[in-house]
Amino acid sequence: MLRTAVFIATLFAPLSFAKQNPFSETLACHTSDSNPGVAVRLEQSGAVIYSGVAGLANIQNKQRLKLDDVFQIGSVSKQFTAAAILQLAERDKLKLSNTLGDFIEGLPKDYAKVTIERVLSHTSGLPNYNNDPRIRNIWHKEKSFDVIIKEITKQSMIAGSGEVFNYSNTGYVLLGKVIEVVSGLPYADYLKAHIFKPLQMNHSYVIRQGEGSTGTTGYTSHNESPIKVDRSWIHASGAITSTLEDMSRWQQGLMNGKVISKHSYQKMITPTVLSNGETSPYGFGLYNYPISGKVTVNHEGWIPGFMTWSIYLPENDLYAVAFSNNDAKHPGPLVLDMIAKQLKLSPAPITDINKDFAEDLVGKYQFTDQRIMTISQENNQFFAQKNNEPKQRLTLRADKAFSFECTENYYKLKKINEAITLTPVSLYRGEGQPLRKIL
Repeated sequence: MLRTAVFIATLFAPLSFAKQNPFSETLACHTSDSNPGVAVRLEQSGAVIYSGVAGLANIQNKQRLKLDDVFQIGSVSKQFTAAAILQLAERDKLKLSNTLGDFIEGLPKDYAKVTIERVLSHTSGLPNYNNDPRIRNIWHKEKSFDVIIKEITKQSMIAGSGEVFNYSNTGYVLLGKVIEVVSGLPYADYLKAHIFKPLQMNHSYVIRQGEGSTGTTGYTSHNESPIKVDRSWIHASGAITSTLEDMSRWQQGLMNGKVISKHSYQKMITPTVLSNGETSPYGFGLYNYPISGKVTVNHEGWIPGFMTWSIYLPENDLYAVAFSNNDAKHPGPLVLDMIAKQLKLSPAPITDINKDFAEDLVGKYQFTDQRIMTISQENNQFFAQKNNEPKQRLTLRADKAFSFECTENYYKLKKINEAITLTPVSLYRGEGQPLRKIL
């Protein structure tokens, strides 16, 4: 399940500030002691750079989150499903060119002729059952796997196979059925025997039914209870639970040939080519697209009550994963801030104030949507105020840049002749539309 919009909306949000070590400080900026929280781990070249947790596992009893707490990881589960399919392919139990109909009886004709390879890459043309109001009215009730498959395959195809990239939870649920038919094991048992146990992921498992009882309570906006979705409906598309340490074991095992061959792993992280020759941003169970000018292999996971983001930067051999037990709180901005600090992706903070820069910076700036941001200086400290919102303290940075406190996203000042602009730079999206100085 996918909630990218939540991630994007929080990228430039100023947050509260706390003085600690660099990574703990960043974690404190993105969390609150009285709200659901976040667990995060950052490692590079096999060494743990930071592992931390903040916030509450349960608001009612004030239970605090711990580093070894178990979280539901949502669609980050898809990389496990993809690896399981590739394991079976390596054992000659199936071919990626096989169709869904080769293994699943009773599928609609258009579904049956779709290849496993296209389903893995979300280029099959299959719909996404999450968008079906009829399903959303019944998915709070536990159903048998076969009944669920019958219900979610009533939707029409949205395109021909290979024509478009269309994220499809339907497709990954059907891959779970393929795994069961080919292996002779329930999906949960297959992962336990062939992935979790060999990698000693002792706290990871698949939730088969219900909403999960991991000891970590999930919430949504305003700390309310999330929508009810029985996990029997989610299955191989996102019903895995895990811990920070288990996810580290998974990442190392996946890259180092302990789960599938390195050749198969390359298939997982290579963007798929569509029928028209264009490239989609997805391989098998993993996204592959640049962030801050760097190649990344990543996936987010949304499931009622929880959000997860995992990301790997091959160039720097850096892996990060973060869990949130609030499905309206994307941990991505926190992770990117930590990555930016580790890799020095943003201009460094400065304490010596350049007089010319300060004079150019102070004034009123207009966004393309006509909003106004006013930058002022008070006792050698700089502030920004957007329209009538509260003032926010700024951090000046090298190269004529600045940021709000508690974020590595920044603005760059440019002066050409007498015209001054501020260009916002998002770690996730890159440069935005410049603000023009009007006073």
